[in-house]
Amino acid sequence: MKTILPPEALLAFDALARTASFTAAADLLGCTKSHISLSVKRLETELTTVLVLRTTRRVSLTEAGMRLAVHAAALREMLQLSRLDIEGLQAKVEGPLRISATQSFGQSILSPILVEFSLKYPNLRIELDTDHRLKNPISDGVDFCIRSRTVGDENLVARHLGLSQKRIYASPAYLAQAPKLEHPCDLASHRILCELHQEQEGGWLLEREGQIEQLELHSQFSIDSYACTASAVAAGYGLALLPSYMAAPFIQQGCMQEVLKGWLAAPYPFFLVYPYRHPLPKKYEAFIQFVVPRIQAQLQRTLDVN
Repeated sequence: MKTILPPEALLAFDALARTASFTAAADLLGCTKSHISLSVKRLETELTTVLVLRTTRRVSLTEAGMRLAVHAAALREMLQLSRLDIEGLQAKVEGPLRISATQSFGQSILSPILVEFSLKYPNLRIELDTDHRLKNPISDGVDFCIRSRTVGDENLVARHLGLSQKRIYASPAYLAQAPKLEHPCDLASHRILCELHQEQEGGWLLEREGQIEQLELHSQFSIDSYACTASAVAAGYGLALLPSYMAAPFIQQGCMQEVLKGWLAAPYPFFLVYPYRHPLPKKYEAFIQFVVPRIQAQLQRTLDVN
């Protein structure tokens, strides 16, 4: 199988064909005359033909040289177009943008922000992935991920978005007919709605002013989604430990309220995670500048409201 002609040599030959001078070709490419000469000799060796006729006064192309010059010019033009295409991509806020987040975070905080963002940049094609599986921005082809607690990869950029706090919530309808609830130990006589991982982690760990309570849970009803858990609590099933951002809209509607105030789970951080790139594409810059401050404000607002 014959080898591909070396692109660098073809570009040097193109410069010579356009200028008809080794000196001028070297000046055009910012290299030495010897580089142009060696490149031409390499092509002549590869093609086993003479490409250039050299005289003391001028340089002229053979028939083979003139044919090769057409292909060399096409290579130069293709590379120039490639550069313009990529630079244009970097400079425009358009094209696909894929974001990964948990279902609860996507529903409660991210989706309304992305609606605003998409209306501002109509040439973007936004995809929000709320699969429970943790996505890797590199291997899964995701532009941005929202992760909580830890990032887990030093090769990724992580922008801190704020903190979330879990508190205990119930509906007014449930509390109207439920047993007393003045201390975490009273939870044993209440209906508890758990997320599956809360049972697997050994229950609820609550703290208030230095006092710590570790509560083992025995729940008849477990769900693997904060969104579904919050809906069940609002419907009057019982008590649940929920992120404050999930409870906020239900509290505003009057169908949920915090109980055992002051008894909180440890706060945990959220991060915007994405692959390192320099410089960042314009659509990345636009996304970060628009989304990050809004998420930060929303997380802080849900902490303050509760």
